[in-house]
Amino acid sequence: MKKLAVLVLLVAVAFAINTKVQTVLPPVEDNRTSVGTPPNGTTPAPDYMPLIGRIEPIMYTSYDWQCNGPMHKAMILDPVANGIHCYWMWSNFVPATDRNQRYNFYDFSTNTWNWLDGVNVYTERSGFGSMDRDPSTGCAIATTHRGATGAINMHTARDQAPGAGLFEYGTQLTGFQWPMAAVTNNQAIHVAVLNTVDQDSLWYARMQPWNTWTTPIRFPTDPSHTPLFPDHNIASSKTSNKVCIMWEMSEDVGQERAFYRTSTDGGNTWSAADIQLPFPPTTNLTPSYNISSLFAMYDNSDNLHFVISVADTGRTIPAEIWHYCPTNPTPWKLVHYYTAETLNAAVGYNAIFATRPTIVQAPTTNNFYVAWEQFDSLNYEPVTTLARADIYCAELTNNGQTVTRKGRITDPNTTSKRFPCVGGVKNDTVFVIYEIDSIAGFENYTQGPATRNPVICQRFHRLSLPAGVEENPSGPIYNFTLNSAYPNPSNANMKISYSVSTTNNVELTIYDVLGRPVRTLVNGTKSAGEYSAIWDGRTNTGEKAQAGIYFYTLTTPDRSISRKLIRTY
Repeated sequence: MKKLAVLVLLVAVAFAINTKVQTVLPPVEDNRTSVGTPPNGTTPAPDYMPLIGRIEPIMYTSYDWQCNGPMHKAMILDPVANGIHCYWMWSNFVPATDRNQRYNFYDFSTNTWNWLDGVNVYTERSGFGSMDRDPSTGCAIATTHRGATGAINMHTARDQAPGAGLFEYGTQLTGFQWPMAAVTNNQAIHVAVLNTVDQDSLWYARMQPWNTWTTPIRFPTDPSHTPLFPDHNIASSKTSNKVCIMWEMSEDVGQERAFYRTSTDGGNTWSAADIQLPFPPTTNLTPSYNISSLFAMYDNSDNLHFVISVADTGRTIPAEIWHYCPTNPTPWKLVHYYTAETLNAAVGYNAIFATRPTIVQAPTTNNFYVAWEQFDSLNYEPVTTLARADIYCAELTNNGQTVTRKGRITDPNTTSKRFPCVGGVKNDTVFVIYEIDSIAGFENYTQGPATRNPVICQRFHRLSLPAGVEENPSGPIYNFTLNSAYPNPSNANMKISYSVSTTNNVELTIYDVLGRPVRTLVNGTKSAGEYSAIWDGRTNTGEKAQAGIYFYTLTTPDRSISRKLIRTY
């Protein structure tokens, strides 16, 4: 009873300190909702609508570069805490002297986010960490690296109550950085880290009990397999004490390889040798792993699952997303294949055209959900000439051996959606976190100016994903979509991009606010694919349309989508 009273008090204190609590959110539904005004009201958020579900800004950051390598756990649905933990690298200034890891929590019991813009986890400048949950307490466990007396060291924090945002700090690991963290059923905290002195070698350490680190041991067993780059990741079981550490060899010549090691006893002993992750049996390319390739999880039956991205050796396209489960009768399953239409726009730093996959399993149906970022070679940022990205998601059944649903969940526009992490599934609603980068390209790599970017939680019903996906597509699969006009508002030509999923009769028409047709831009048969049309601001009779609000509608015999645009003088 005393321990419970302390936890209640901590939560009360947290809410007293952080009084900015959002209003109650409506029930989960598949409607369109704009991002709206950011929490502090200082900078308008992008006028952005998701393709499916709804989105909520949960924090903002000017630090648009979240990780060098694969995506870490940035969102975790926690059944013990009855909520969602979110963890992101944050900054409000350029240069990022205030950089910190920021935390937010969504409480299912009240349907609210605890803070409008999150809370800082650390008291000093920090970054490039990861997060997990304690399976017993429901508290967030977080890691970061930060400088102290001229050195970079790894730090650990844990929340003192579920969603409280009151973190206590463990003893640092001196001389280590880029920490990936995972927690096992026995509450041990496991980290895979790089040594800052020994040529970026990969090491492992464990904290158990709290604030007591084991002596770090070196990974891999073969020194020639040293990754030499922060392209590692870690996974742990919540029902046992299994751990898996994986990495990619960034200095491989030719086909870049990947390796992993596992422990079944909470990190006390490990597989005696490095296990090479086989290359997927693709017929579309010569596969090569990438520094942003690897993510893994243990399923409800305690079996290990990987999601990986590969590209043609020495290139960024074609790119593929694969699922791999060593215990399945057929271990490999192709989730997605993508080849760019053009190479006029590059993907930028540390990426291939489809990459950074993450995976979760639904607790009731046992279905798997995979999310990844994919760049659009036809949609590029004119300031940086870099391709913009959108977020895709797939549903896998039959223990990951069948792709039943798949599609893009974000709407292509003038922003780039990056660093997705699928965080969990509740009542058939899937939760994904990502960042909306206003200008594609990383500011700290001088690829473009810094912008204040919303970090988004998007939720959508699983049935919103398109069904009937081909098992092994030989080319791109298109959705029925209508994108935002560009530029909008405008008094010049406006480009309207759209796609159709099957061969059909297609009509694209501009209407005024009274629903009267103003201009028909497209009326005819189109095969499956992506298209665009230009409205020059004139009516069907050739007259210049008046300034004001208009709607444009894409129609086929069985479907219709409408969007708004504004003509100015």
